Amino acid sequence: MTTYFITANLLLIAGYGFYKGFLANEVYFTLNRISLILLAVLSFCIPAIPISPQFSSDIPLDLVIRTETIPNISNQIRGMQFSDWLWRIYFLGVLLKFSGLILRLYAIRNRIKRPTSNAAFSFFKYKVIDPKAGNYEVINYHEDVHIKQWHSLDILFFEVLAVVVWFNPAVYLYQMSIKRVHEFLADQLTATHFGDRHQYALILLGRATPDAPGMTNQFLADRHMLKWRISMLSRHACSRARLLKYVLLIPLLFCLSSFSGFYKSAAKAITVGESTIISPVFPGGLEGFQSYLFEAVLESEIFKAHHDKGKVLVHFIVDSEGKVVEAKVKESPNTNLSREAVRIISNSPKWSPGYQNSQPVRVGYEIKLGYERRVN
Repeated sequence: MTTYFITANLLLIAGYGFYKGFLANEVYFTLNRISLILLAVLSFCIPAIPISPQFSSDIPLDLVIRTETIPNISNQIRGMQFSDWLWRIYFLGVLLKFSGLILRLYAIRNRIKRPTSNAAFSFFKYKVIDPKAGNYEVINYHEDVHIKQWHSLDILFFEVLAVVVWFNPAVYLYQMSIKRVHEFLADQLTATHFGDRHQYALILLGRATPDAPGMTNQFLADRHMLKWRISMLSRHACSRARLLKYVLLIPLLFCLSSFSGFYKSAAKAITVGESTIISPVFPGGLEGFQSYLFEAVLESEIFKAHHDKGKVLVHFIVDSEGKVVEAKVKESPNTNLSREAVRIISNSPKWSPGYQNSQPVRVGYEIKLGYERRVN
């Protein structure tokens, strides 16, 4: 769970970095809206894809890893672990954010029932506009765009996401960006409908900041966004070649998937009871360990000489410093293979140690080494 959560948040940050660097200034607002939602959703979907390493049938090894955790007594601590405190702080933050969300929804409900003067906002199918407001027809059309395109659904999605990952600054950047895109879309369609972008820009400049609750689609949320909205009004669709930027989403998703798989392979979290264990990491991950064993067995004259005898099952421990210790043979065809298997395992490069509740622990493995018997 911890590994999934960390990976999802890293992907969320990476996804927004891509959007900000490549897409944020483009005028294809519908594509930008889709991109923001897609990147956020996939940040939590990609880490959920199960990883099951596949080994080539040409490799003369049968690698079977069974992990057992052997707590390092000297590193055990009494009382609540640091990770327990972190989880409690996290859930407290979730509770506070969720409570705030409920209160804001309640405030919106009250403002819809009892609108104030100069109000101009919409929320799902509800629209509140002061009939005495100037340029009523323009504002009304603008809010209709928000309603017809279900912009409130996007806002609510990112609000819920902010409850789940309240500590991640990227989620608030997503919220700000999706609201900007909503306004760009509504401004573009409204200005086009009334046929005068310059006049529409003057309406934005002359409109006093309305009294509207948060989480709603507001005709003029604040004056800090004005320069962005007016700037986007003056821009037109560029060459179609710029649409190729959106094609970059495909290699980006591939890179995010690869990163997720690498991270989960390199630091696989295992839950045992109420403890979270992070497995030791060999330099280069599981594939690096496979390559080390592959080369060692291929170079071993003893394994070559006994290639048809069967395989050796070796148990070893990666201690709290990452050293491979206590290599012992559990099953073996003969003594020569036993000694050679222990030698190969004992000469393994140093690992990054495993952790249990943020404390280094000794982790046991079982590896079966040997040439595969091939049937002609």
